[in-house]
Amino acid sequence: MSRHEGILIGTHYEYPFGGMATRPEWLPQGEDDWRRDLEMIKDTGFDSVRIRIGLDSSLDEVGRLLDICHELGIGVLFGFATFYVHNSFIEAFPDAKVVDRNGVAYPQHEYDFSWQRACINHPEYRRQRDQLLIDTATRFASHPAIIDWDVHNEPSIGPGDHACYSPHTVARYREDLATRLSSISQVNDRWGTSFGDFSSVEPPTEVDSDPDGFWRDWREFIARNLSEFLLGGIDIIKQHAPGVRASFNYTDPYGIQGNGQDWWILPQLDYASSSHYWGSGPRTGAEAGSRIALLKALAPGSQAWLTECQGGPFRSDILWRGINIEAEVNQVFSYASHAHYFYRWEPLMSGPEPWINHMVDADEYDTERRLATKRVIADLRRYEDLIAAGDTVPARIGIYLTREMIWAANAREVPISEVVVGLYALFMDLGYEVTFVPNAFDADCGLEVVAIPFTLGISSAEAETLQTYVEKGGRVIAELPMTDLEECQKVGEALGLACREWISPIYFIAGWSVNDSDGRFGGFAFHDQVLLDDYRGHAVATYRDSGEPALIAAGPDGRLLIPTFAFGRSYFSSLHRGLRRLLQRWLPDSLAPDITVHGVPDEYRSLVEARLVESDRGSLLFVINRSGYDWEVEIQPRGYGEVKLRLPTHGATHRLVRRISH
Repeated sequence: MSRHEGILIGTHYEYPFGGMATRPEWLPQGEDDWRRDLEMIKDTGFDSVRIRIGLDSSLDEVGRLLDICHELGIGVLFGFATFYVHNSFIEAFPDAKVVDRNGVAYPQHEYDFSWQRACINHPEYRRQRDQLLIDTATRFASHPAIIDWDVHNEPSIGPGDHACYSPHTVARYREDLATRLSSISQVNDRWGTSFGDFSSVEPPTEVDSDPDGFWRDWREFIARNLSEFLLGGIDIIKQHAPGVRASFNYTDPYGIQGNGQDWWILPQLDYASSSHYWGSGPRTGAEAGSRIALLKALAPGSQAWLTECQGGPFRSDILWRGINIEAEVNQVFSYASHAHYFYRWEPLMSGPEPWINHMVDADEYDTERRLATKRVIADLRRYEDLIAAGDTVPARIGIYLTREMIWAANAREVPISEVVVGLYALFMDLGYEVTFVPNAFDADCGLEVVAIPFTLGISSAEAETLQTYVEKGGRVIAELPMTDLEECQKVGEALGLACREWISPIYFIAGWSVNDSDGRFGGFAFHDQVLLDDYRGHAVATYRDSGEPALIAAGPDGRLLIPTFAFGRSYFSSLHRGLRRLLQRWLPDSLAPDITVHGVPDEYRSLVEARLVESDRGSLLFVINRSGYDWEVEIQPRGYGEVKLRLPTHGATHRLVRRISH
């Protein structure tokens, strides 16, 4: 099968299983069952399947499965599940266990299904992983069913608290230090240690916020080591299968220090891939959307793939029904994403996998989820060429989120994802397209507003560039760090604030009422508050109980907005219309929303998402309703004609729209 040029909509077909295939209820039942499954997968509208094989998989069986896929015209995203070694491997190599900073080794027992289940630096694990890649790429390099390759799914350094302290990882770190530093005395001088030689170095176990400290060096190594492991796997594939495309599937961009995932290497990959598990609720639009927007911003020009997406009952709020599938699949493609793979198809060849969500049940195809998916796919196929060739509208709002900000926030255990998602949601719910600025900021970037979620993570040079940006007419929202008084004072001084007190209530959500500049109720401030002795600028919102400033407009023409509370995180927690109104009053009238929605009450605005994909083949408006009500809406994309439609409960719709000619 040739590489698909439109959008890919596929499903995981978990055969042959990796790592746990020896469990008898999962053993394959034969080619008749594979064919029956694959024929129904095709009937659902899927153009491809994603497989993941493990160290215990039979390549003969894999080859037969690929042949049947090719015969049926189904493409294959060829993946690996080498993170999931079987217990027999751990029994043979007990020193392969992952170890966290508290000395706990994983897996803890045979029923500990966490992964990684083996240290990626263990020599035998690495040898077997590499050999599997070599054998697979050599054998299937030119197989016509294979579309692309995925060398690892949801990688991390391991479970537990800040892994991996296994002897094999520590030994690798010692070698790395010896390569970078000329002598052990240089190590001791730099970090105040007293090691006798490189072989006696023990990495630190205490989190330290010093950006040049021993802890940071150790965790940077951990992230770099994981990246090298993944990129090395891609290199092996490409050496033995020249010309193929390969990537791996990320999860969390906000925990580099803990999980080792470094999204900032995405430009080195052939396509940008991430898992996508958000349920279908009030925050889904911003939580899911911000991840896709960050994925795209980190790898501009690359295709954005969501290669593991919820597809059926799972846990908590991710209990999917057809109505949820309609809303969330449409949202994925409203970002001009190129691939969406449901997790997962429950194959008839085996018993049900007991803890993982699935689109169909064992021995039963026609679930409500599958039937809804079939309808959703057929509806989207009409526009797949437009979506594949298009992109979202150019953003005028940006969130400045660098790798260093993530590191600085991680070192202080700041819930940076809540801040980022809250800021994203604020603008999204006001009708703006939002992008990310993940690398060096340019004062001439063309954005009209930039939000900074963690100002403690910017350098003096970056601060000067941002100041120049404001002087040239740009607007900046600068969040205080909300970590402690000293760090708030440090950032506050640079912003013209004299901070006297930092208050952080102890409760899952608590805070203060805020008034707008006219003295009327303006919303809620949650989680943290900073009180001031003095400040430059003027208050555009005040605390209702004290009259102290809550939002300060400073800088030229008040274009620098400084919240004295956790602004983004407050909106994340509440989605309250009052904060939207406060922000809207600060924005200039000339900054019209990218999409205006009429007919939905303010209280429900966060539950209705409207987005536009533009291409030379036309422009497609997506409207998604996560509320329990139908709405008669009028939607006005900027520069386009108005669209009137009925938006169904828990559903989605799309319309081709025309530009207004001038």
